[in-house]
Amino acid sequence: MRWLVSLVIVAVLAIALAMAGRYDPGYVVLVYPPWRLEISFISFVLMIAALVAGGVLLLRLAALTLGLPRIVREQRARRAAKKRDENFVGGLRAFAEFRFQDAEQALGSWQGEEGDVRTGLARVLAARAAQEMRAPAQRERHVHEAIEHGAELAARLLEAEACLAAQDATGALAALQSAREIAPQHTALLRLELKARQLTGQWDEVERLLDALTRSNALEPAVALQLRRATYAENLKRRAEDDQALLEYWKKLPGEFKTDPVVAQAAAAAFMAREGADTALDVLEAALDKQWHEDLVALYGSVCGSSPTRQIEQAEKWLHGQPRDAQLLLTLARLCSAQQLWGKAQNYLEASLAIAPSTEAHVRMAELKASSGQATEACQHYQKALALCRQA
Repeated sequence: MRWLVSLVIVAVLAIALAMAGRYDPGYVVLVYPPWRLEISFISFVLMIAALVAGGVLLLRLAALTLGLPRIVREQRARRAAKKRDENFVGGLRAFAEFRFQDAEQALGSWQGEEGDVRTGLARVLAARAAQEMRAPAQRERHVHEAIEHGAELAARLLEAEACLAAQDATGALAALQSAREIAPQHTALLRLELKARQLTGQWDEVERLLDALTRSNALEPAVALQLRRATYAENLKRRAEDDQALLEYWKKLPGEFKTDPVVAQAAAAAFMAREGADTALDVLEAALDKQWHEDLVALYGSVCGSSPTRQIEQAEKWLHGQPRDAQLLLTLARLCSAQQLWGKAQNYLEASLAIAPSTEAHVRMAELKASSGQATEACQHYQKALALCRQA
């Protein structure tokens, strides 16, 4: 469009000059003794215009000639930048296509211009490729170079991941400490720290991290639930040597977790270790009333509370709702045996074996038979218990 406008303007000027030359009688005399030149005014204007145009053209040509080295340098720089971009994209494609060896070679040697952030990112990806190739020496070299080129956060997170993959929680925490100085509330950092704290058994820190990640919705609800169960259970086990600490921690637990089977089992075991059998029974009864769980039933039978009769009565109440629960019948047999109620114990054992034979039930039945002088039947039950052990 611009060339068309320029053409129209030139055509209009040419026509105007032609018409002016036809009707304008003016002339110009140029005198330089001994020479004298007389030309029409229009010719003089055209000559001046030609001189100006020629001068401009010569100036442009001179500028182009003087700037030729700069133009060549810029062309070379553009070609080099294009080649660098192609190599970088090629490395990214290799990484995305799981061609880790090609990616490590391409991105590990890629070098951008001074201050190009892609250099650091390329080294981080090269380090990840080396990690996938199980090449720790190459990974460490790329991590070090990534830090030098300004990609410290990404490099430290990768270093922490690699340490965790090697079960090196101490190294992971050291890397995460450096990363925390750059991004204290980084979600990925908190997740990695959570894993490291679990490996080192720092369950109070795990609980703190869980709270932070839950507030930011950084964990799936099911995953968060499982982690909280494990964390509360481990913290209860750690406090089993201190009565006051155990009781205070138990009181602080959310109500819905006090009846969770995993947490309740850990709490009951901790209270039993501190001679708090009655408290352990309360914990187990509350949990079983909320949710039936065979492991809790089995543990209930091993608790020696202050009122064994009450335990038997409670278990028999549960039996009305769970009449074919082999573990509950075995628990009742155990409780009755502890009170020397041999007849009831034998009945419960027979009922448990009829529903689901187990090693413990056969062993207890063998002990009962042996104590009553029935050696042959005792041997049979011992043999059945041994056979079940071999099958397991």
